[in-house]
Amino acid sequence: MSADDPPPSEAARLAALTAYQILDTPPDAVYDRIVRLASAVFRTPMGLVCVVDAQRQWFSACHGLDFRERSRALSCFPHALEHAGVLVIPDARLDHRFAHHPLVTGDPHIRFYAGALLITPAGESLGTLCVLDRAPRAPLTPEEYQVLQHLADSVVSELELHRTVTQLAHREAVNAAVLHSSLDAVIVMNEQGRITEWNPAAERLFGYARAEVLGEDLGDHIIPPDLRAAHRRGLAHYLKTGEGPVLGHRIQLMALRRDGQTFPCELAITPLDLPDERLFTAALRDLTEITATQDALEGSHRLLRAVVDTVPETIFVKDQHRRYTMINQAGAAQIGRPIEAILGQTDEDLFAPPVATASRHRDEQVLTGQADTYEVTDQLPIGEERTFWSTKIPVFGSEGVPTGLIGVAIDITDRKMAETTIQLHNVRLQSQIEAAQLEVLERLARAAECRDDDTGEHMARVGTTAARLAAYLGLPDVEVHLIRRAAPLHDVGKIGIPDSILFKPGRLTPEEFGIVMTHCTIGSSIMAGGQSPLVVVAEEIARTHHERWDGGGYPAGLRGEAIPISGRIVAVADVLDALMSERPYKRAWSQAAALAEIQAQAGRHFDPQVVAALTQVLGSSVGLNSGLEVAAPDVGKTVQ
Repeated sequence: MSADDPPPSEAARLAALTAYQILDTPPDAVYDRIVRLASAVFRTPMGLVCVVDAQRQWFSACHGLDFRERSRALSCFPHALEHAGVLVIPDARLDHRFAHHPLVTGDPHIRFYAGALLITPAGESLGTLCVLDRAPRAPLTPEEYQVLQHLADSVVSELELHRTVTQLAHREAVNAAVLHSSLDAVIVMNEQGRITEWNPAAERLFGYARAEVLGEDLGDHIIPPDLRAAHRRGLAHYLKTGEGPVLGHRIQLMALRRDGQTFPCELAITPLDLPDERLFTAALRDLTEITATQDALEGSHRLLRAVVDTVPETIFVKDQHRRYTMINQAGAAQIGRPIEAILGQTDEDLFAPPVATASRHRDEQVLTGQADTYEVTDQLPIGEERTFWSTKIPVFGSEGVPTGLIGVAIDITDRKMAETTIQLHNVRLQSQIEAAQLEVLERLARAAECRDDDTGEHMARVGTTAARLAAYLGLPDVEVHLIRRAAPLHDVGKIGIPDSILFKPGRLTPEEFGIVMTHCTIGSSIMAGGQSPLVVVAEEIARTHHERWDGGGYPAGLRGEAIPISGRIVAVADVLDALMSERPYKRAWSQAAALAEIQAQAGRHFDPQVVAALTQVLGSSVGLNSGLEVAAPDVGKTVQ
């Protein structure tokens, strides 16, 4: 190291010092011997090997002194670094740098100092090798300078040797630990195929103790007899050419245990070219359990594939790019291609654009993590249009992100056709049943009505008026239709009223009127329990068409909107036609008179909204007493 070279950084120097592991070590005979030799050569009573860290001096060897460590502030090392060579102080008392040093002014009263830097091969200065005297001395000659530096270099050589030995020992310890802790069998053999190392895992795997196989031929112990010739040929070929198909690769083969049992294993052989020999390291892993697991998985896969292929519905799997990775036979048949021609394809490759586009949109939605179930009618590649009930669910990876999807498509075309046929049949059957029910009920109603209305037209007129009112009030068409057909049945219960009361020309007694009132419950009981919408509405009308808006009606005394709308409508239509019809006990009213009477009862007997609708339907608004053509008859009996 020349005087022109810049000193190494302190951080690098301290790192090098740490790497040599010399700090805080016990005395070493090697360093003591070098110090004594230096003191003898230079005829000084004292000598030191001193290394310097960030805060202190550590004395690895001392001669004539009893130092182990001292503060770095008392060290000559910084001055030696500045000198960049051997630092010599002939008389410390005359040197301003050291005149006041405690070791100069006090015991051991050092006067002469000569120190050479301990410079590593990398150029870092660790400390000094120095010789000291209590008396002043002449400066060193150039030859003495060189000798002292050679002795310092000897210290560094010993440090290098110590570090190398330590590293080798550590490496050997690590290698031994790895070798002994490895779960795989590790075997080392030489060029002759003889075993030079055999770890505990190999002992467990093959059944031979290490001492039994060292120096033995590898092929005779772990290679099945039918493979030994190939093993020896391969070894000879590699030694001759430096090439071998097995080396540097993992292969699977059969190995032999001590008890003669063979088993599958994974083998990897690596050549080791040492300076004086060539070795081969073989790592072997028992694949018995893995092979059994793979066989079981393959068996399960074959079984699952067989089951999936027997399912008559389409089952498929797609990856995150919507490519088919699995599809069963039924799905392939729907598409009209072999399974091999479908795998790796997308719907754009297999279906017409409208079908592919719709499928892509659904797939993209599922790949966000949301399952989807839907009914769809598609044009298949085979040219047939089919309807499917489909379900797609996302498949999640280990990080919870969808990596694909699973789909099931059930062909419901035939079922849909059957359902349509059944629905049409049911509609016709229901229509026939309702027609039969209606005919029976209408005949009952006519039977009752003919006892009170010889023309038999009252029922039809009530049905027509009620339907017109329902339509004006905005009821759905279905309800308007039901009311039209059910309204004529409002008085079917009169079939149970005695003729003597029903045909009585005069006012009814309270007892007789009580009997007449029962026709609502009689009619309701006749149609009770009906299942068709027509019978249900007819029962409702028969039961409620004599209820009053103010709660004064019968049979239940219902009030306001507690009365079904069908009953409120028929109440108005029934009274309108009753007032305008001639009876044994009264003459017919004009339309104007009948409307005026009903308007007068709005809010008491009748729903005001229904009365307003009647006014609009009849096309006029008549005052309470205007337009009367006849004197008012017995209204009480009219509205019975």
